[in-house]
Amino acid sequence: MNDNNISPMKKRKVNDGRATADGTHDVNTSNNNDGGFLSSWFGYFSGQRDGASSSGPSPTENNTSQLDRMEAIMMRMEEKLATVESRCETLEAKCCSLENILESTSHSTKEHIDRKFDSLYLHLEAQCNSLENRLDTKVDSVHEKVERSLKFHEYNEMLIKNQSWKYSVAVDTADELIDNGYTVDEAEFIAEKAQDLKFITTKMRTGEFPYERYGNEKGVHFDMYNVDPQDRHAVNNMLLPHWKEFAAALKHFTPAINLLSDEYESYFHFDNVQLNYDTMLWIKEALIGKAFQKLSFISNDNGEDDPAGMSVDAIVDIVESNKHLRELEIRRNRIFRVHIERLCSAVRTHALVELDLSNCFEPGIGDAMLTCLLTIDDLKLENLYMCLNNITSGVSTVLADFLATNPRMKHLNLEHNNLNDSDAALIANALRSNSTLRSLNLYRNGFTDVGAESMRLVLCDDSSLNTVADSNHTCAVDLGSNYIDDYNTHEQVQINRGRKIYSILSYRNVTMSNVQHFSDIDMKLLPNVLDAVQKYATNVDDSEVKPLSIVYEIMRKWDKTMTCWKC
Repeated sequence: MNDNNISPMKKRKVNDGRATADGTHDVNTSNNNDGGFLSSWFGYFSGQRDGASSSGPSPTENNTSQLDRMEAIMMRMEEKLATVESRCETLEAKCCSLENILESTSHSTKEHIDRKFDSLYLHLEAQCNSLENRLDTKVDSVHEKVERSLKFHEYNEMLIKNQSWKYSVAVDTADELIDNGYTVDEAEFIAEKAQDLKFITTKMRTGEFPYERYGNEKGVHFDMYNVDPQDRHAVNNMLLPHWKEFAAALKHFTPAINLLSDEYESYFHFDNVQLNYDTMLWIKEALIGKAFQKLSFISNDNGEDDPAGMSVDAIVDIVESNKHLRELEIRRNRIFRVHIERLCSAVRTHALVELDLSNCFEPGIGDAMLTCLLTIDDLKLENLYMCLNNITSGVSTVLADFLATNPRMKHLNLEHNNLNDSDAALIANALRSNSTLRSLNLYRNGFTDVGAESMRLVLCDDSSLNTVADSNHTCAVDLGSNYIDDYNTHEQVQINRGRKIYSILSYRNVTMSNVQHFSDIDMKLLPNVLDAVQKYATNVDDSEVKPLSIVYEIMRKWDKTMTCWKC
């Protein structure tokens, strides 16, 4: 190929720093500088080529010029590099900003989604709860309607079965009984009670409660007072067929008890009823499982002599079968030590709120019974009556510890027992931390003025206004009219407190001594003091000292103080 046809670029690449065909290099070999390849490289950038005229600048000048151009090129490269670095930094900043924005947006989006999810979850949960409550209400309503329908069905079935029933026992008049050999008293009593049993039996057979009392109670009530002990055998033998009719009617009376509306409470009351053993078993069997809310068995002679009343064992059997029982009264019955655990177990497992065991225990047994009751965990009793039970100091510590825990009990009656002044001090101290007990009857125990004073200091310590304000204002204690005043008789605690405070102000006003107790009170509190006097006066129905008299006394004291202050 002809060299003339080679392009200039290729010619440079061919000739730059390379040997020619004759073995020489196409460079200026006369240059003594150690340029060599570097000179040729500079020549590449400066545009020098083989065959250039030797009359141009000297090699040194060429080298310097080439270095300057090289330096300029490098500076431009550095500037471009700096520009690139700057752009990189800008891009990096933008990337960081984008990352932050992305992270923030992602976090914000996550929070937004979480909030939406939580809100939706809560909304759905509320809707589910609402639907569940509505469903439960509907289900309960349906169950109530079904249960009510079943009760009506059972009640109607009872009435249908009793349509053909007739009282099968003849009720003799008193004259007829006298003609048959009974005494006048026996005849009159038997005729009266036979008529009562027929009335009660007929009412139950027709699905009605025989009696209603207090406006909100319906039930069965029977008593056998005014019968002489020597006449009991004759009376019970004559009334035996009537008791059989009564027991049969009571046994089938369950639908009527179950159908009784919630506005009424059902009760069964036996008072001084003396029964033959067989009759007692009939009555017990009839009462088992009956949902009476109140049971009363009073003055039943359940000793070993025949005739006997409802035995305690029979009563406890009835109680244990009745999950609806709220009040139990076994008054003036002989309860023995073997019955204590069963009675306490019945109290523990039932929702009893009232228990009356008055006049039931011989010495020592009453202490054991009360101790057993008061040591029941989470005792639900609100009213407890243990009068005439020979209770002694042996239970005072247990009683005080019980009252100090502020239990549910509202009324406690320990009248006619054997407690003393030391017991009064323990009980009084327990009342300092008790705010639920509303009445405590300790009448006719062995208290003297010492025991009464211990109780008074808890109920109304009048040594100062602060001590009376810190007294017990909830419990009305009865020690007998000769010992302490009737404190805490009002249902509202604040009224009891106000009455006591006004009583002290009134007592001091008689001797004009209120000012002595107000000497260290800031004059700025004068309006508060006067307002308090007026407020406490409104809680007193009748007082010999009027509030204006107390206000006048207090104003005189502050008037003197202000006069001295102006001087």
